[in-house]
Amino acid sequence: MKNKTADLIEPLIALAAICLLSLTIYAIMKPFLAATLWAGILVLSTWKPYLKLVKLYQGRRAIAAVTMMVAFGGFFLLPVIFAASDFASVATEWGIQVKSAFSNGWPKIPDWMAGIPLVGSNIEQFWLKLGDRDAETLQTIRSYVSPASQLLLMLVTEIGSGMMLLAMSLFIAFFIYLDGEELLAWIRGFMERVAGERSTELLAVSLSSTKGVVYGFIGTALAQAVLSWFAYLVAGVPNATSLGFASFLLALLPGGPVLLGLPAAAWLYHQGEVGWSIFMVLWMLVVVSSADNVIKPLLIGKGSRLPFILILFGVLGGALAFGMLGVFIGPVLLTVFYELARSWIFFPKSLPPAASSNQADRAD
Repeated sequence: MKNKTADLIEPLIALAAICLLSLTIYAIMKPFLAATLWAGILVLSTWKPYLKLVKLYQGRRAIAAVTMMVAFGGFFLLPVIFAASDFASVATEWGIQVKSAFSNGWPKIPDWMAGIPLVGSNIEQFWLKLGDRDAETLQTIRSYVSPASQLLLMLVTEIGSGMMLLAMSLFIAFFIYLDGEELLAWIRGFMERVAGERSTELLAVSLSSTKGVVYGFIGTALAQAVLSWFAYLVAGVPNATSLGFASFLLALLPGGPVLLGLPAAAWLYHQGEVGWSIFMVLWMLVVVSSADNVIKPLLIGKGSRLPFILILFGVLGGALAFGMLGVFIGPVLLTVFYELARSWIFFPKSLPPAASSNQADRAD
C-alpha cells in the first residue's frame, strides 16, 4: 500500500509543478501574447514572399526581414496617418464653421433636423432651452459629458495601445522570420506528441486555415475599404479617407461598411444631393456588400466557411481579449479551432499518410 501511495503522489507533485510553471510562464508572457499571436499570423501568411526576398538578397535573412517590416509598417501605419491627418483638417474646418455660426448669437438648428418626424420638435425645443441656459437642460448636458469624455478617453487609449501592440508585433515578427524553420520544427514536434499519427494532417489544416482566413478577411476588408473610399470621394462626403479606414475595420463583419454608407447617403439627401444619395445606397448595397461574397471565397479558395455567429464572436471577443489587434486575431483563432474540430470529428481518416505529408509541405 505504501508503494502504491508513493507512486500516486510523485506524479501528482510533478503535475502540480508543471501547472505552476505553466501559470508562471503565462503571467510573464501575458503582456506580449496578443503581439506574439499577430506576429505569428503575419509571418505564416507571408512566409513564401519572405523566402523569395531571402533568395533575392542572396541569403541575407535579416535584410529580408527588415524589408518585410517596412512593408508591413507602410500597409498598417500609412492609412492611420492619412486618416488622422484627414480628421484633423476636417475638425479644424468644423471648428471654424461653429465659431462663425455662434458669432452672431445662438443659431437655429437646421430646418431638416427640426422637421424629423416625432423627435424634430423635441430637438428644437431642447436646443432653444440650451441657448437660454436653462438650468435643467444644462444639468442634463453635464450628466452626459462625463461618460462621453470617459468613453472618448478610453477610445483614444485603446487606439494608442493598438498602435504599440502593432509595433511590438512587427518587432517580434522580425525574430520569427529569422528562426522560422526551427520554430516550425517545435510546432511539428508538439503536434506529434499531442495528435500522434494525425499530426501532419492537422498541422496542414491549421496552416491552410490560418492563411485562408487572413487572405480572405484582410483582402476583402481592403477591397471594401477602397470601394467605400471611392464612393465617399466622388460623392463629396467629408472625411472620405477616415471613413474609408473605418470601413476597413467594419468590413471584418459582414455588411459592416453599409453601417457607414447609409448614414452618409442620408447626409447627402439632406444636403439636396438626391442623385448622389441614391448612388451611395446602390453602391454600398450592391457593389461593396457583394465584394464580401465574391472576393472572400476567391481568396480563401477551399478554406473555411466560418459561420456568421463565430465570425461575430471572433471579432468582438478578440477585441475584448486582445484589444484592437483582436479584431484580426479572434477570427483567425476561431477558424483554426473550427477546422481542427471539424477535421478531428468528421474526417478521422480523411487523408492517407502520403497525402497528409504532401499537404503539410504545400502549407509550408
